[in-house]
Amino acid sequence: MKIKLKDLVSFEELLIRKGFSKKAFAEAAGIGQVTALQICNGDRNPSPRIAKRICDALEVTFDDIFMIIKAPQPAGK
Repeated sequence: MKIKLKDLVSFEELLIRKGFSKKAFAEAAGIGQVTALQICNGDRNPSPRIAKRICDALEVTFDDIFMIIKAPQPAGK
């Protein structure tokens, strides 16, 4: 399973509404700037631990900004 942002544009708007630059957001969430940029751009999916840090920093629930993508099951299972 993968964690993915629901909507990149809405996430960017949320950062702005909360008063964060991407650098400040990374610092508040306790994650590296490169990691934060990759997640914001949709180039990387966060781990559960990083997703929790992001939610805490932005004061939102997991389901507000993330969705869980279930990996397809191989045939015969």
